[in-house]
Amino acid sequence: MSWSDIKQILDNAIQIKPRRQMSVQFSGGEPTTSPFFLDAIRYARKVGYRSVQAATNGIAFAQDPELATLAAEAGLRYAYLQFDGIGNAPNSHRHVGNLFDVKLQAIENLHSAGVEIVPVTTLINGINNEQVGRIIEFARDNPRKIVFLAFQPVSFTGRDEEITDERRHAQRYTLADLAHDVKNQTGMSEPNRDWFPLSYISTFSDLADLVHGPDNQWGQYSCGCHPNCGIGMGTMIDKITGEMVPITAFLRGDRLSDDTKAINDAARSKFWTIVGFSLSVIRNYRPFESPRFFSVFDMLKKFDKQFGGTGLDYGNSGADRTMEDIDKRRDDRWGSLIIAGMWFQDLFNYDFRRTEQCIIPYGTQEGEISFCAYNTGVGWRNIIEKMHMTAKLNEWYEKHGRHEIWAGDREVELPTSEHSMLLRDEIVTKEEQHDLDDAGIVKYAHQEKRAKRDEKLAELRAKAENEKMAKLYRQEILGEVAQQAETAAPGKSKKLSQIELG
Repeated sequence: MSWSDIKQILDNAIQIKPRRQMSVQFSGGEPTTSPFFLDAIRYARKVGYRSVQAATNGIAFAQDPELATLAAEAGLRYAYLQFDGIGNAPNSHRHVGNLFDVKLQAIENLHSAGVEIVPVTTLINGINNEQVGRIIEFARDNPRKIVFLAFQPVSFTGRDEEITDERRHAQRYTLADLAHDVKNQTGMSEPNRDWFPLSYISTFSDLADLVHGPDNQWGQYSCGCHPNCGIGMGTMIDKITGEMVPITAFLRGDRLSDDTKAINDAARSKFWTIVGFSLSVIRNYRPFESPRFFSVFDMLKKFDKQFGGTGLDYGNSGADRTMEDIDKRRDDRWGSLIIAGMWFQDLFNYDFRRTEQCIIPYGTQEGEISFCAYNTGVGWRNIIEKMHMTAKLNEWYEKHGRHEIWAGDREVELPTSEHSMLLRDEIVTKEEQHDLDDAGIVKYAHQEKRAKRDEKLAELRAKAENEKMAKLYRQEILGEVAQQAETAAPGKSKKLSQIELG
């Protein structure tokens, strides 16, 4: 994508009226390979995007700590880090020999630069669904570096739209599977109690808007996506002892939400709104279910830190925050780890109601297109990319240089493998998950394609062999060829028969 296209897309989105409080995420491919990566971050911040993010495999950040620093200085707020499991084994399908070591180094470098890390895990049944609990344990062991986990159940798009029913049924993973796997693999949650649609947060965003008043420049972040798009669970972690408890285990989330709706509808003054919400937190708080050293006053402070009701200084969380602000907010003893699930659609479960409520549009040269519509169905991605191709691959390499390709189980060269994270040996996976292998089901589209090709070749070979044997039967048993030759050319049948049969 050219620099003029990048600027056009950013300008078009920010100028929509009524103006939105915008976040932008650069993705790809791998956005760090673009020669305009840092310039795009700077420009996004310059024109008014409050949160700038990048979806990345982490290789560039792991190799070059300076890139992480430059990206943070340019305005990068979040790195959505591809993260398939704990250990090199569950990452082996990417065919990079030391990919998990790369992830650890990327987290180290990004965190040191002040960028928040969100590990993003695509969950495929039979491939890495056993990693859910291990990833949560890893986040619990490192609460100062990881405050958000994003799990994404697989959506069968692109080459996987040709998937067989057998593999699709075997690999399908749902948000309900996620909720139950968290319980079964960590033993710390109850699916019906602890998980809420992502749009649940909007009730508390409305409360923050009421407290901040109509003169505030921007409203609070809200989420209006369809309830089937995503779910989330909040946990509270003691950064000193490592104790982790779901927030809704000690705070009645359903009743707190109902109370907050009533407070919002009352629309009273800032003082009475804060008083009313505080009383609701106190009445819904269960002290004997909370972490050992956590009190209701700590809970009130966490809400205040998140929504900024009292004006106390917890460290600026806005777009103009400094490293001092970042360190101040990170210094809090209590960490809130959010575990979220976002299920993008495919052709096999498409729901237009979800598309209509999409909150994650792709910005393109042709306007904004819903995430699921862009990647699924008629193939808007292919249409847009063909319409606006700026160069063929060899032309791009000639102009901008060829970025290094990591494949064939080759290891990424890292300046160091040292990191400050806690990595317990018991959560590190030493071998790949074998559920599908044991069931005799292929794992990936290229294997399926190869199997179809081999099956077709086997059919052709069998057909050729059957035709050959049928021809021999007609010749040797029925004598059909000899008789036909005799009729066609009398006097030459013997010689012809010898040629045909001999």
